[in-house]
Amino acid sequence: MRFMLILMVLGLLSGCAGVPKHLTWTNATGAEQNERLMWQAIHDKDWANVERHLSPTFVGVIPDGRIFDRASWLQLWQSTDVREFLQGELQVRPEGQDMKVTYIFHVQTPILGPAPEGFRVMSVWQDVKSRWILSAISITAIQSH
Repeated sequence: MRFMLILMVLGLLSGCAGVPKHLTWTNATGAEQNERLMWQAIHDKDWANVERHLSPTFVGVIPDGRIFDRASWLQLWQSTDVREFLQGELQVRPEGQDMKVTYIFHVQTPILGPAPEGFRVMSVWQDVKSRWILSAISITAIQSH
């Protein structure tokens, strides 16, 4: 009986471990973490995970106005380097099974062009069969006044 009590207490405490020290696709708990993992996968050239977490009907827009489907989005990022990136002012807005994510994005990559003030990003994540997939993203340069 004492052994069972110890096991129960340990089980309860293990649920209080907090945020995992190393974020992965399997332990991510929401759209904010999935957004970070997507950019990390692009940075690391982990194309299998990028592709796995893009919706088949994905749509992406970059600051110069070009629109990309899933295949061309992959080709776009495979053709360049993402040297560093930083996300700030991140907000998540749930809508049914979807999550809308907005944030300020600072990134070093020639694809998006210069943006001293950074970029404003809006993305939509969907929970499909217990896996989050990115269905849309729009990246707009912030204009300094």
